Amino acid sequence: MASSVTEETECKVENSAVDEVTACNSVSFDVTVQDAQEKEKVRHCFSEPWVDSDVILVVENEKFHVHRQILSLNSPVFEAMFKSQFKEATANEIPLPGKKPNEVLDFLLKVYGPHYTKTEVHITMGNVEHLLHLSDEYQVTEPIFKPCVKFLDEEPKTKENVMRILSLAELFNLEKVRQDCNDVLKGMSLETLSDTVQFQNIDRDKLQHFLTQRIEFLEGLLKEVYPQFIGLAECCMWLWGEANKGLAELCPIHYSDEKPATNLVDRFKECHKCRYILERIATRTCPKRRRGRFLDYSDTYGTYYTSRHRFDDKVSTIINKFSQVMTQSVKK
Repeated sequence: MASSVTEETECKVENSAVDEVTACNSVSFDVTVQDAQEKEKVRHCFSEPWVDSDVILVVENEKFHVHRQILSLNSPVFEAMFKSQFKEATANEIPLPGKKPNEVLDFLLKVYGPHYTKTEVHITMGNVEHLLHLSDEYQVTEPIFKPCVKFLDEEPKTKENVMRILSLAELFNLEKVRQDCNDVLKGMSLETLSDTVQFQNIDRDKLQHFLTQRIEFLEGLLKEVYPQFIGLAECCMWLWGEANKGLAELCPIHYSDEKPATNLVDRFKECHKCRYILERIATRTCPKRRRGRFLDYSDTYGTYYTSRHRFDDKVSTIINKFSQVMTQSVKK
C-alpha cells in the first residue's frame, strides 16, 4: 500500500515537472518571437523618437517618428494636413491606412535623404512602383517622383520588364516612357512578345493595339527595304555583266548599251533569260556538295563576302513574292 502511494506521488511530481518545463519553453518561445518582432520593428532611424521629432505616422501598428516641418517642406499634402482644422493638425499620432511599413520606410528615407538618415535608397524595379504611388499621392515631386520617372526613362526595356514599365507609364501619364515601351514592343517578334512577363494578363484591346503597331512597323520597314533590295539585285546583275563583257551573259532583249531598259520586277515576270542570269549569279556563290557533308567553295565567290548568309537560286521567286506584297500594300 505504501509502495503504491509512493509511485503515485512520484508520477504527480514528474507530470508537474513536465508541465513546468513545457510552460517555460512556451514562455521562452513567446518571448523569443516577441523579441524578434521587436527587433524587426527597430531597424531604422524612424523607429524611436529622435532629434526634434514631433509627430508619429502609424502604419499597420508600426510607428514612424518624423518631423512636421520636414514633411511639410517636401509635401504640399502634409503641409495642408498639419495646417488644417482637422485632428491631424494637432494629433501626436497619424494613421496611414492602406499603406505598408516597408514602402513608407522607403518613402521617408527618400524624403529625408542620406544627410539625415545615413541611409541611401536607390531606385530599382523593386521599389519604383510604390515610390511612384506614394510620391504622387503626397505630391513629393523633386525628391522622389521625378527621379522615379528618370529611372524608368533610362532603364533598359526588356521582355522581363517592358510590360510593367508600360503599365506604370500609362498609370502616371509618362508619355516618353510609354512611347519607348511601345517602340520596344513593336520591334519584338510575336514569339518574343508572347514570352514577355505579364503578357497573359493583357486585355484583348491592348493586345490588338500591340499587334497593330507591330504590323505598321513591319510594313514601314518593308517599304524602306524593298527599293534597296531590288537595287542590290540590279547592281549584282550589272556587276556580273561588267565582269563578263563579251560573253553574252546579259539578256539581249532587256539590256541596251549594258543598261536595263525596263524594271527588274517586270523583266522577271516575262523573261526567263533575266531570271536565269540572277539565278546563275546566286548559284556561283553557293557551295557545291562533295563527299557527303563537306562543302566545296573552291569555284564560288561565297567565301569572299560572307561566312553564313548568302542568296541562292530562289532569289527570283522571292523578288516576285516581295513585289506582290508591296503592290498589295500600295493598293491598300
